[in-house]
Amino acid sequence: MSSKYAKLDQDYQRLVGEMGVLRCRLESKGEALLILTRDLEQCQSERDQYKLMADQLRERHAELKRRVQGWGPTIAGVYDVRNLKGQAEKSLAQLLCEMKEQNRALQSELTDVRQKLQEAREDGKLLREQLRDRQSLGSGEEEPCLGPGDRIALVTQLEAVRSKCQLLERDLQAVLDEKEELVRSSDAYRHKVDRLNLQLNLVLRGEGHVPVDVDALITENRYVQERIQLLQEEKSLLLASLNKYKSLAEKNRGRGGAAGITTGISNKQMQQLLQGCSTDVSSATADVRSLVALLLESLNDRTLALNHQRKANKVLGKRITELESRLKAGNGAWRAPQRTRALSDSSHLNGEEQLSNGRLPSLNGAAGSGVAEAPRTVVCRDGLEPSAGDVPEDEDLPADLRRMLSAAMKELGSSRPGSPPEETQPSC
Repeated sequence: MSSKYAKLDQDYQRLVGEMGVLRCRLESKGEALLILTRDLEQCQSERDQYKLMADQLRERHAELKRRVQGWGPTIAGVYDVRNLKGQAEKSLAQLLCEMKEQNRALQSELTDVRQKLQEAREDGKLLREQLRDRQSLGSGEEEPCLGPGDRIALVTQLEAVRSKCQLLERDLQAVLDEKEELVRSSDAYRHKVDRLNLQLNLVLRGEGHVPVDVDALITENRYVQERIQLLQEEKSLLLASLNKYKSLAEKNRGRGGAAGITTGISNKQMQQLLQGCSTDVSSATADVRSLVALLLESLNDRTLALNHQRKANKVLGKRITELESRLKAGNGAWRAPQRTRALSDSSHLNGEEQLSNGRLPSLNGAAGSGVAEAPRTVVCRDGLEPSAGDVPEDEDLPADLRRMLSAAMKELGSSRPGSPPEETQPSC
């Protein structure tokens, strides 16, 4: 029994040792399996990366080759150059189909080129036969035989001419393309102009705010410019007459006395003095001549002013006819500025009223201007009294001229024996 138990104990110990060895071997195998699993995963990831890189490189090579050879669309339409992982990538099968189609196209082109080459060879053979026939006939003038160098030169010239012809064809195609682009752009501009015209018509014919007419503004500006020119001419005329009167007043200032300085003479008194003066007075001849010259110059000034007023009336008439024609021809979209029309009408009416009253219109055509009117003097001949409508009471001569006239009349009255003293009245 003891020997039997000892044997079982030995078997048990041996089995325990074998189990420990197997356990260690199992642990080592498990660790090796884990290491192999990790290596396998790493290899798979590297394989996927290399496969993706190979596909991308293959696609990029195909697209670059297609772009260089001028086949198909540009590389930007199929492949994203900035990012290798673009969204517009194509599969390898699609690229293969495209390459097959391109190969078919190249094969057809190759057959065409071969056919053309065969035709060119046949044409060359026919030309050689014709040349040989002509040489065999033996015409009167011997044709110069071409050597190999001359033939090569002719062939090179023919190739150069063909290249020029091809360049001209390309230029013609480019010009035609540009023409098509220009036609498209002109059509686009034409449509744009039509749309703008439609919008403008809608705006002009709408019930809302009507825009100001540009033609009306231009005509108004033209009218104002003509008016300014007339006013400038009148101003220069008045300034010249004023300077002339000032110079004459300064020359004749010393001739009059204290009474002449402080008093004036009216038109009625001047007429009485002229009628009562004797004709044999020789001392006042110069004064009378100067007086007549002044009266003539004043008359000329008033004539020029009247001509200017007539021109202004003509301009106003043209303006009114233009406005009437526009109002008749317009469709309701044109509106003249009310302020300018009222101003022109008021200035026209004021000018006509002043002309009817024997006055000159002011420079700016409105009341309250700072420039005085040209002086006037009406002399009644044959002893007639001046009427109230001929000379208004507020249109006497200037102060300097009245002083000079009063001094001259005093001298004339003193030179005539028994002449009554003149009646003077203060200047207005």
